[in-house]
Amino acid sequence: MSKSKESRNKGNSAFKAGKWQEAIKYYTRAINLDGKDFLCMANRSAAHLRLGNHDEALRDAERCIKIKASYAKGHVRKAAAFHAMKRYDDEFKAIREGIRFCPHDETLKQGLEQTKAQRTKSSKASQAARRTQATMKAARSRGKKVKKSQTVSQFVMETKKILELQMAAIRAQLDMINELMVMGMEEKLDLLFSLMDKDGGGTIDAKELAEGLRKQNDGLSFSGSIEKSIEMIAIFDEDGDAELDRQEFESFVSKMVEELSTTFDEFAEFLVYQILFSDNKEEEEEIDIHQVNQLVKERGELLDSLNDPRMRTLYELFDRDGDGTVSFKEVACGLYHLTNNMEESAKATTGLLLMLDKDDQRMLGFQQFAKLILAIAASTGITFDEVADDLTLALSSGSIKMSRDVLRELTLADEEYTKVRNKERKQKSVANIDPLSYNRCLKLFDLWDADGDGTLDFDELYQGLCKYHNAARDGKDTREVRRAARKLMAQDQDGDQLLDPDEFACAMISYADSMGTDVHGLIDFMCVATALGDQMG
Repeated sequence: MSKSKESRNKGNSAFKAGKWQEAIKYYTRAINLDGKDFLCMANRSAAHLRLGNHDEALRDAERCIKIKASYAKGHVRKAAAFHAMKRYDDEFKAIREGIRFCPHDETLKQGLEQTKAQRTKSSKASQAARRTQATMKAARSRGKKVKKSQTVSQFVMETKKILELQMAAIRAQLDMINELMVMGMEEKLDLLFSLMDKDGGGTIDAKELAEGLRKQNDGLSFSGSIEKSIEMIAIFDEDGDAELDRQEFESFVSKMVEELSTTFDEFAEFLVYQILFSDNKEEEEEIDIHQVNQLVKERGELLDSLNDPRMRTLYELFDRDGDGTVSFKEVACGLYHLTNNMEESAKATTGLLLMLDKDDQRMLGFQQFAKLILAIAASTGITFDEVADDLTLALSSGSIKMSRDVLRELTLADEEYTKVRNKERKQKSVANIDPLSYNRCLKLFDLWDADGDGTLDFDELYQGLCKYHNAARDGKDTREVRRAARKLMAQDQDGDQLLDPDEFACAMISYADSMGTDVHGLIDFMCVATALGDQMG
C-alpha cells in the first residue's frame, strides 16, 4: 500500500470518529504525497466544513473538481460550502454544473430542487413580496381601527399610520416590479410557485390553486375556483398525489399561456401581480383581529396570539433568509431597525432568547417568536397593535446601514451559536437511542458506505434501500424507494446533503417507527440483504 493511500485511510478513520482536525492532517499528508488525489481533497473539504472552515472547504472542493470533474461528490462538497455561507445562488449554480458533468447522480438531482427553493426564498424578489404582503395586511388591519375612532385626534393618528403603511407597501411593490424585470423565466416560475404554495409543503393543492385562479378571474366564485383547480390538477398531476409539484406546475402554466395567447413571462408576471397586489375581501375578513380566538389586551397581557395573521407576518419579516426559523442575528437586526442602537438590541435579544429558548439554541420557532413579541409589548407598556405596526413599518422601510464592526460581531456570534445548536441537537437525538440500536445502525452504516468516506450520500442510501426491498420482495418500485431515501436524508441536520453515523442512526430509528417494525430486526435483515446483494453483485 502506498504511503499516500495509507494516509488517506487514516484520514477516513479519523473522519468516521469525528476527529475532524486529525482527519485534515492525514488528508493533507496524502495530498502532499500525491497532488492529484481528488478523493482526499473532497474528504478534506468535508472535514473543513464540519469545523466551520467554509473558505477552505470551498477551495478543496474546487481543486477536486479541477482534477476530476466527473466526481459527483466534489460538486456536492462545493455546493455544501456555498450553502454553509448562505450563498444560495452560487450553491444552485454549483449543483447545476455538477449535473452537467454527472447527469445521473441522484444526490445532485435531489439537491437541485431543495437549492432552488432556498434560492427563491432568499431572493430580493421574495423579500419584496413578503414586505408587500406584510404592509398591505397591516394597512387593512389598521383601516378597521379608523372606523372605530372615538376622537378626532385618534382618527388623524390612525389615518396617518395607514398612509405610512400604504407608502411602504408601494415602495415594496416597486422593488418587486424592478426585480421581476431582471429575473429569468425559471426564476419567475420558482417565485410564482413559492407564492402559491402557501404552506411551504413543496406542492400546490386544490385550495392553493383555487385562490390563484380566483384572483386571476374576479368573476370566478370560490366554489367555482375549487372545481376549476380540481380539473386542472387532474389533468397535470402525473404522479397521482392530487397535488402539483414544481414540474407539474410548469406544465400547467405552459397550458394556460397557450390558452390565453400570451407569453410565459407576461403570464407569470400577471399572476404575481394578482397574488400580491389585488385587494381580496375574503383575505380582509380572514385577517380581521376580531376573528382570532383571543385579543391581545392593551397593556401587554400575554395572550395566545398565534392565530393573529400579523404575528405570522412579523415572523416572516424577521426571517430574512427564509429558512423557516428566526436566529439570534435576525432578532437583533430586526430590533435594530426599531431602536437604531445595536448594543441595546443585542442586549435585549440575548435576554429574551435566554428566557424563551430553554435549550439556549439561539433559534426560535413561530410559537417562541410570538412569545418574544408579546414580551416586548409587555416590557414597553404598549399594545401588541402598536408593536406589530411599528415593527412592520420599520422592517419594510428599507435597510439600515450597520458598521463593519457591528456586522462582524453579529456574524461571529451567529456562527458560534449555529455550531452549538447543531452539536446540542445531534447529542440530544443520539442520547435517545439505546446503545444496542446505535451499534447495529453503525454496522449497517459501514455496509452502505460504499466509498468509505464516513458519510452516506443520496445514492448510497438509495442503493442500500434497493437491496433491502428486493430481498423483502415487498413490491416497492423505484419511485417509492427514492421517497424512502428522501425521508432518510431528511435527518441531515447540517445541510451538507450527507448523513454522518449519528444522523443515520436517527434516520433509521425514525424509519423503523414509520414502518411500525422493530428496529433491531429491521437492521439485521438489512445487513443480511446488503451482504447477499454485494456477493451476488
